[in-house]
Amino acid sequence: MVFVKSEALDAFKQKYAELVMSCMEDYPIDQSDIEQLKNLKMPDKESVKCLFACAYKKAGMMTDDGKLSVEGTNKLAETYLADDQEQLKRAKAFTDACKSVNDEEVSDGEKGCERAALIFKCSSEKANEYGFNF
Repeated sequence: MVFVKSEALDAFKQKYAELVMSCMEDYPIDQSDIEQLKNLKMPDKESVKCLFACAYKKAGMMTDDGKLSVEGTNKLAETYLADDQEQLKRAKAFTDACKSVNDEEVSDGEKGCERAALIFKCSSEKANEYGFNF
């Protein structure tokens, strides 16, 4: 069973990495940005924040108007975690724990870059609590 969980999450991470790479054409980042992200720190640069907004939108985790898509994120979880109801339940609770980012004031409106940074921050802070790691 552990193999199935790991395989499903690895497939999701691979797909997400592909989306990030496709967004890097429009929102390039440098090595120092990558190092900060590896340490779960969002660089205070619009290009990095917009890179994540692009990837979140392409993945269906963010709506076109720049909000966290609880429905879209849960749909992704259902796709990748269908064989593990316990992990799926935790994934949905994890999404619910971060949905308050939609209530935050952001300066870039529908662009979603500022909110993407909030989603990243919430996700990295709460992942361990729900049994996930990046």
